[in-house]
Amino acid sequence: MDNSIKTRGSLILNLYILLFSIEKVLQHLLTAIFFAVEIPSIGTPDIGPNFQLSNQVMAVLNIFYACLFVIGLIGYMKRKNWGSYFLIVLAALDILLEFLFHGFFFITISVIISTLLIINVLWYRKANKG
Repeated sequence: MDNSIKTRGSLILNLYILLFSIEKVLQHLLTAIFFAVEIPSIGTPDIGPNFQLSNQVMAVLNIFYACLFVIGLIGYMKRKNWGSYFLIVLAALDILLEFLFHGFFFITISVIISTLLIINVLWYRKANKG
């Protein structure tokens, strides 16, 4: 394969991974805000009937999760081997938690973005052998 094509493909995959990771950070920060501050006409996010957690706990958990995505993204951008694995685990956990909170037939944008993040990280790792 032409080296310029491989480099361009890696650049595009890196861009997707960066965008999807930033989306996950922003999604969890916004969710934390919506749990912490009651905004008329928006309300608080629905976590479903399976768990009884206070809004404050959900806000803190979402901030923590956003921070974990930042750590994973930093590790990934510094080309640390653990960074890509960390992003994969966080995205997979995000999918699992969405299904636990909302049910297995409730596909959200969050689930789709997490799935795309996993696919792109795995594709990048395969293309770059490591």
